[in-house]
Amino acid sequence: MATAAVSSHGHSRTPASQQLGISRRIRAYFIARRVQRRTFEELDMTSDRELADMGLSRLDVGPLSHLAGRQAAEKFLSA
Repeated sequence: MATAAVSSHGHSRTPASQQLGISRRIRAYFIARRVQRRTFEELDMTSDRELADMGLSRLDVGPLSHLAGRQAAEKFLSA
């Protein structure tokens, strides 16, 4: 991974294209967090019976929420 050069005044001389990549990754992070939180909240409101009908248990809620967030971030970054 390339590091940005720093001028004598302490300002970063990161190329604009690399800064755009950083901003896209930051945006992807926030998209992932939003999807993860919403997925967790929705599944957490679901009864144990409804989860069982979907083939899930209460222990699956956290990992599934994390996976949904990761997939959302990957989809955003690939677009």
